[in-house]
Amino acid sequence: MSTGAVIATAAAVLGSNLVVVALAWDNPPAAGGMVTITFLMMISFVAFVDVLHFLMRIDYLVSRLQLIEDDKEAEEKILKELNNISKMVRFMHISGLVLTMIAFWVISYKYLVSIPEIGYHPIVLLLPFVLFVLFWIPKLYGVEQDVSIKSRESIIQIVVQVIFLALICLDFLRIITIF
Repeated sequence: MSTGAVIATAAAVLGSNLVVVALAWDNPPAAGGMVTITFLMMISFVAFVDVLHFLMRIDYLVSRLQLIEDDKEAEEKILKELNNISKMVRFMHISGLVLTMIAFWVISYKYLVSIPEIGYHPIVLLLPFVLFVLFWIPKLYGVEQDVSIKSRESIIQIVVQVIFLALICLDFLRIITIF
């Protein structure tokens, strides 16, 4: 995938985050959740802005690398920066995706429990868990199966997602309230 396509994809995710927040603020779920949803989506927004910034920096460094002639020290410095940026891009991209996914779990759940005919029906609690499974299918069986489930970033993702699933369950049981 070209840098332009990646930048366009990140920009599209940024746009979708803002649209979801704007729509939710325009018509918030009666059951609440707007503070959590806004918090998650805004952090995700910043993560994707950082991804865009890093991708533009990568593009610049690659063009500089192509212009360098016989300067091994400058080349080594650029390659080191590219390696560091690559790690940061992966972290920020995954963080943005995870937080966006969790925000969608919360907003979907809160809208469903806000519908008087549905309310706190047990089937509503199934949605966040189905979305969790759908998030992990590509990582376990699809395009991302080469990324180890035992990697540090995968373990952090699972822990954060399980914490939010537990919070949704506690909200469903009315032990806590997700604001």
